[in-house]
Amino acid sequence: MLKAVVIGLGMLIVIALGAVALGIVQKFSHPAPQPAAGVGEAFALPAGARIVEMQTSGNRMALRLRVGDHDEIDIVDLADGHLIARIR
Repeated sequence: MLKAVVIGLGMLIVIALGAVALGIVQKFSHPAPQPAAGVGEAFALPAGARIVEMQTSGNRMALRLRVGDHDEIDIVDLADGHLIARIR
């Protein structure tokens, strides 16, 4: 009985190592695409703006800005740095 458990666990370890090796091979054989140069305009803060708060989620960054006497939220794509949305 114990011998069967040891053999079963050994097979699971071999399968897990094979899956890790396969994942590494796939990662290096299919690199992530790089954003093309010149796609989208780089984000720049509006004149006189001050960053009040910043949050990231996935490939997006939300900036809460204080511009003069009002607040706005700018959502920026982190892959290429272009402005996705501006909420005033």
